Amino acid sequence: MGPGSEDVPDRAPDVASSVRGARRGLTAMFLASGLTLASFLSRIPSVQADLGLPAATLGLVLPALSVGVVTGLLLAGRVIGRTGSRRLMRAGVLTAAIALPVTGLAAGPVTLALALCLLGLGAASMDVGMNAQGIGVERSYGRSILVGMHAAWSVGTLIGALAGSLAIASGTPVSAHLAMVAMLVATIGVMALRRLTIDDRVMATAPARFALPRGPLLPLALVVFASILGESTAGYWAGIHLRDTVAVTTERIGWAFVAHTTGMVGARLIGDRLVGRFGRRAVIRASGLLAGAGFLVVATVPVLLGGVAGFLLVGLGLGSLVPLAFASAGRVATNPGEGVAAVLAVGYLAFLIGPPVIGALADTVGLSAGFLMAGVVIAVLTTRKLPAAR
Repeated sequence: MGPGSEDVPDRAPDVASSVRGARRGLTAMFLASGLTLASFLSRIPSVQADLGLPAATLGLVLPALSVGVVTGLLLAGRVIGRTGSRRLMRAGVLTAAIALPVTGLAAGPVTLALALCLLGLGAASMDVGMNAQGIGVERSYGRSILVGMHAAWSVGTLIGALAGSLAIASGTPVSAHLAMVAMLVATIGVMALRRLTIDDRVMATAPARFALPRGPLLPLALVVFASILGESTAGYWAGIHLRDTVAVTTERIGWAFVAHTTGMVGARLIGDRLVGRFGRRAVIRASGLLAGAGFLVVATVPVLLGGVAGFLLVGLGLGSLVPLAFASAGRVATNPGEGVAAVLAVGYLAFLIGPPVIGALADTVGLSAGFLMAGVVIAVLTTRKLPAAR
């Protein structure tokens, strides 16, 4: 038995064609989800400039995304229990596709907050549905594949980040850019959902319900909190850091976010192999320390190379954390949807807590202090004792 054998299920000899089709459909859904979020994140500097928002005000508006997310999480467990994850994902992708272009049309902080709340509701519905079904598909495969599916999410974020950088450089209005992305996301979602015909056959039979994490789910929830804190910090503030702290030209503002998403893609492409060799718990601990080191580089090397290299390390560290925590939660909890919703509920608190704190630090002592804080929190929370998977 290898060093990670206590964390990884045995390989299944055969996989049904319907399960392989579900995996392909889920992969496309993950890509669409990542593309949606990254497209908005890449335009945050543009939205801030268009609305004339100071960093502290922006930090208070951005958590509206989490208000929508928490609402979605409170509803997701019941929806999965009654209708299955396929319908939950359908509602999520359509809601997100409607909300995304509205964020680019916001006339002020209030309308932006309302649009972000709706976007968060759609994102949470997609998240819980995708991961709940993904855990079931992974069980059918008999080996770790969820990190690989999350790689598609990171590919989507990379595409969104690159497209956002091109849109900024070309002067494309935020509303036009996000409207085009929304149409693409809706198209991908409709096509992908047709493949998810095994919805409830791979899910646990116990009814899903929402509950706060306790026992072995709690340390996994803290891992998700740490990862989302890091991802939101990079997504919200990387471009602003290059613009305001490093003082790069407009064309280079998106480089740090592109580096971050590139790192996440790389981590998720190799994550399943690392789990097979070292086990989930070892990979989670090492990944958290790497992400913390990346934020240290960003905070202490305020030049373009430091920002790009630091956020690349952050992405490499964060990439595997959420899918590994989800996979473990799905095995610890009675129902995969229940486990995912529970750890996400705590994880998405990072969206509520992180932006206001970092925004306040940015306006008082500078963004570097916020990056240091994020790095320390991530390193501490991901090196706690974690449960073994069943």
